[in-house]
Amino acid sequence: MARLADVSVTGQTILIIDDDPILLVATSRLLEREGHRAFAAENGGVGIELCRRERFQLVLLDYHMPGMTGEEVVKEIRSFDKDVRIILQTGQANLPARQLLRDLEIQGYHDKSEGPEKLLLWVDSALKMAEEIRKRRDLEDSLQALGVALEYRDFESKGHTESVVRLSKQLGTTLGLDDRQLEHLCHGAYLHDLGKLAIPDGILLKAGKLTPEEFGRMKEHTSKGFEMARRIKGLAPEVLHVIRHHHERWDGTGYPDRLAGETIPLLARVFSICDVFDALLSRRVYKQPWTREEALTEIRAQGSRQFDPAVTAAFLEMVERQPVALQTAPTYEVERGVS
Repeated sequence: MARLADVSVTGQTILIIDDDPILLVATSRLLEREGHRAFAAENGGVGIELCRRERFQLVLLDYHMPGMTGEEVVKEIRSFDKDVRIILQTGQANLPARQLLRDLEIQGYHDKSEGPEKLLLWVDSALKMAEEIRKRRDLEDSLQALGVALEYRDFESKGHTESVVRLSKQLGTTLGLDDRQLEHLCHGAYLHDLGKLAIPDGILLKAGKLTPEEFGRMKEHTSKGFEMARRIKGLAPEVLHVIRHHHERWDGTGYPDRLAGETIPLLARVFSICDVFDALLSRRVYKQPWTREEALTEIRAQGSRQFDPAVTAAFLEMVERQPVALQTAPTYEVERGVS
């Protein structure tokens, strides 16, 4: 494995928590030689306070200390910082159980007797993970900001983007999607109407029914959004699928590619039902909001026609089983009629 000096994870901020003052000094110097900023804390309480004040990428934590144990310190840090990487260290033979390490979300376990070279390998691995998390978080923040900006383009109310993302995540969780799939689903939800930036105001903001020609232009927002989004560095193909295919229909009569059934990407099928449900409940310049029961009746009727029947069943069960946070202010274009 490469040393830190050979990879792009130098210059990070690392906290060392240990009751051994000699080891504190030695580890600090070791990390500083690798190009990092090192902070030292002689006990868990001091370390926790430093974590509250500073943003650390990594914490090196002695597992056996007087006062607060390493386990107690980890639990306290995790209560306010889910992202910081943590490596436990000990010089004693009694190692914590692997299940405990998983429960505490520990990224590594270093036996102090193994020496500094092995420690640097652990640090290298943990910092790479921290950098990946930072990049993903930055991308998430950027997509969220762009999604909110799109609301102003369509005169949508504040909170629409968060509402659709939240509903999609609830349904995805109900369906058993894994963490990466949920992340892609949320990213697609943020950007699903990106292509409306290319739709003229006269069509996008029209109060009445669209002409066939205007509706044809409106439908282009899916393919145009796909073309725009594919230029955003870091977006997964699954995110692009949501943007392009969220208006496809289970019966094959949707757009832009008239996909049918399971040829429609899964995340697009999941998002589609959330998109329509939220839209039905919303007031538009051309429609009044539907009641919750009216919207659910429509979703039920569209199972196996517009929506994946399995996703529809899961959605209806979810709504019945748990409260779903919804907004009822103006949102985006639903399947508008044509004049």
